[in-house]
Amino acid sequence: MATYTLRKGRIARAGGFALLACCWITALHAQSPGNFSTLTTTGANTLGGTTTASGDALMCSGRPWIDVRCNGALGDDSHDDTSAIQTTINTAIANDWPAHIPAGTYKTTAALTIDYAGQSGKGFRLISQGATIDGRAIAAGPVLQVQCSGGTPSAPTACFYFKEEGTLFVNAASPDYAVVVGKTDFSDQHNSAKFDHLSVNNSSTGAAAGACQFNAVYDSDIWAVCVGAGGGAGMAFEQTQFSRISGAGTAQGTGGRGIVLENGYDFSNTFFALDLEVSPTCLSITTAHNGLNTFVSPYFNCATAVNATASSGNVLFNPNYGGAVVNYGPQSTGISVIGGGSRGKWLFPSVASYSPAPADDGLNLSSYNAPGAAMTVSLPAIATLNQGWSMGFVTDNGKGMTINAPAGTSILYQGKALSSVTLGGGNYEFARVESDGGNFRVTHETRNSKLLNGQEPSPWPTNWLFPSTPGYSSTLQDNGNVLSSYNTASGLTVTLPSTTAIPTGWTLGFATDNAKSLTVNVNGASGGHIVYPGSGASQTSISLASTAQGAYEYLTLQYDGGGNFRVVEATPATMQALGAIGSASFSHWTFPSAAGSYSATVADNGNVVSSFNSSLSYLAVTLPSTTGSLPMGWMIGIASDANKTMSVQVNGVSGGHILWPGSGAVQTSLSLAPGNCEFLQLSYDGTNFRVVAATPATAQSIGITGAVGGVMNWVFPAGPTYAATIADNGNALSSYNTSAGLTVVLPDITTIPTGWQAAVVTDNGKSAAVQVHATNGGHILYPSGATGTSASSITLAAVNYEIVWLEFDGSNFRLLSETPQTASALGMLGHQTFSGVTPVVASGAGDCGTSPAIGGNDSIGRITVGSGSNGGKCTITFATAWPNPPVCLADDESTAALIRATGSSATGVALSGTLTAGDTIAYRCAGWR
Repeated sequence: MATYTLRKGRIARAGGFALLACCWITALHAQSPGNFSTLTTTGANTLGGTTTASGDALMCSGRPWIDVRCNGALGDDSHDDTSAIQTTINTAIANDWPAHIPAGTYKTTAALTIDYAGQSGKGFRLISQGATIDGRAIAAGPVLQVQCSGGTPSAPTACFYFKEEGTLFVNAASPDYAVVVGKTDFSDQHNSAKFDHLSVNNSSTGAAAGACQFNAVYDSDIWAVCVGAGGGAGMAFEQTQFSRISGAGTAQGTGGRGIVLENGYDFSNTFFALDLEVSPTCLSITTAHNGLNTFVSPYFNCATAVNATASSGNVLFNPNYGGAVVNYGPQSTGISVIGGGSRGKWLFPSVASYSPAPADDGLNLSSYNAPGAAMTVSLPAIATLNQGWSMGFVTDNGKGMTINAPAGTSILYQGKALSSVTLGGGNYEFARVESDGGNFRVTHETRNSKLLNGQEPSPWPTNWLFPSTPGYSSTLQDNGNVLSSYNTASGLTVTLPSTTAIPTGWTLGFATDNAKSLTVNVNGASGGHIVYPGSGASQTSISLASTAQGAYEYLTLQYDGGGNFRVVEATPATMQALGAIGSASFSHWTFPSAAGSYSATVADNGNVVSSFNSSLSYLAVTLPSTTGSLPMGWMIGIASDANKTMSVQVNGVSGGHILWPGSGAVQTSLSLAPGNCEFLQLSYDGTNFRVVAATPATAQSIGITGAVGGVMNWVFPAGPTYAATIADNGNALSSYNTSAGLTVVLPDITTIPTGWQAAVVTDNGKSAAVQVHATNGGHILYPSGATGTSASSITLAAVNYEIVWLEFDGSNFRLLSETPQTASALGMLGHQTFSGVTPVVASGAGDCGTSPAIGGNDSIGRITVGSGSNGGKCTITFATAWPNPPVCLADDESTAALIRATGSSATGVALSGTLTAGDTIAYRCAGWR
């Protein structure tokens, strides 16, 4: 055996060979396996160093460490090294030495405990050179426990600087956690700890079996790979704070979690590039105290990537999702995602309704694959989300989308708190919604959706101003404002801006309030004009209507870019005051269900009231009082429907009257004609209500002059008989499509109103006849013979295109018009009779004798020849000149003497022949054009 001594840092050889080892070694001894020297006088050195059979240096003095083999550990995975390792750890802690575990597999049968409370201010170093602690023989509990004894949950022991150096492997088969740092009651605190490379494997499949548990660990660095086959967790963090954590975690059993943050307060930790695979859930966060943790580039390859049932402020940076992921975090609370990682930014679920999750932060949801016409989105509870959580929503493929806020919260945007937001019609509408911690806010939305939800003003006035001064000079900034006269003393005069200072489309509204007038003037410099129907091109000032009630008149002006302000909207009374052409129209219908009565109010302006839903067979409408806030121009429509009659009456207090042509000035009520779809329009003129429109039957029933003329519709029945009804009012019924002719049966007279009209026509060589109803038919009246005819039927002339027009007079049907051949067939023509002024006959010895007489007219008449000589002629001078000389014939009715008409002209004719005093001469003349 060679002996070496150390002199001044150099190794001298006493014989044989030189061995260069650590500069601390003065002598080495060859040992048999299993026998390790302690400090001796022969072959020993002052530091207690020795060698193993393989020649490894063995340090037992604590400088630089104490080796577990100094106390008999073999590391051969056969010998029970429990006591040797525990003794070494205890000695190291007691002497403030590092403990060293060289490479090897160390079988243990009981838990190893590192309780470094004795070095709480200095810490403890456990140095492993790839050693494996094999604790699979331990039935329960941890294989390795790191703790600091002596504290209580209310007064925990604070220990600093525990450090695991190098790579340490721990194998276990325990139904509990294999490695536990800190006590589970948090009676010790571990500060500034560092785990270089801890690799733990627990093969137990127990429901609670896990790999690593960290309790009350603060401001520490942890690199650990913790794998378990049970249902616990790969890595469980219980009150871990301000720490930096890397590695991997797996718990393969049912309910297993790769990493879980549970119990206590786990916050302000940063997890770097975690590898989380195989477990049912990769990341689990279970209490609301666990928040403000950051996960940088985690890899999730579990069925459920994140299940955070209670947390806040946790952030995933650029997460990477493996192919095993089914759920990205459907139950997660308080999770935000920055950077989409490997997950697509767009979601296209094939569902009618979708509930976003916290893990959907930053993604966009499309309705493209929705099974119906639209998708409904229910936002998550606000308490489950981090402040700033956001998501985009898009309509695609013609499918709409509605976004609903959860109970107790709203969707806020531009002064509105909405319970839901519906995206505008059409494809590619977009909205982004963000959580502010208390409600959701729309941070971006396409224009159609903004307009639909009232989140953007249309190009129309929306902001109200109430000047108190009598004059107001509007500017460019007034675009979209409404100026009210409410706060003025006696009215408001508004001066418009110069047209050189405003853009096309600049719009301003005006309103009279509080019985104060309002006038609008153009600017004195480049002011342009105010244009409206009937205004001409030089109007520079307008005033809103000033009614006795001081009603809420309104006007909108818009600049057209061509030097003019155009009236684009105004209340009816103001339009009337301006003399604008045209009138307002009806905007809505009302169907009261009250028992037969309806009291109209100011709000019924532009309304049509129908009897359709009346619970009785009629409806009576009472008009508003004229002394209230009823403005000039107020109008209402009255309509009969569902075979229910309709009437209208003025108010019993200051009701005015109802006026129409022929009504007089005292009428206070009227009724519409019976039958469906009768209509009446009334307009208030400031004192009374005027009938401004009525259907024909109603107009006739109240005595308005005039009737409906002309055929409104043609009907071509195919059958031989056609039963006319009230609906045929205004129809022409033709025989065209019949096989041999058409017989029209007129309606029961109890079912039609006075004034009902219809025509019957022959066409296509087919005959036509008309007959009254067999039960309540009345008669068909027309002139014929000496006294006229009251018939039950008539037949048209048997030629094409004959027509008769009948009208019901309340009892019978009258022929209003008919074609000539049908009139002749019905005997309506009678005798041909001519009328006109009697012409003049000449007199004297040379022309018609003394004192002749004439009776008749220019067309036909008789002359009595005068006494004495007559010259053989009687000359007639026509009362009215003919267009052309007429053709005339004459006869002597007293004798057989021949009489001729000679010298016929446009103004007269001579009747010549042998004439005897007292003869009667008959003449006939006919002319042409």
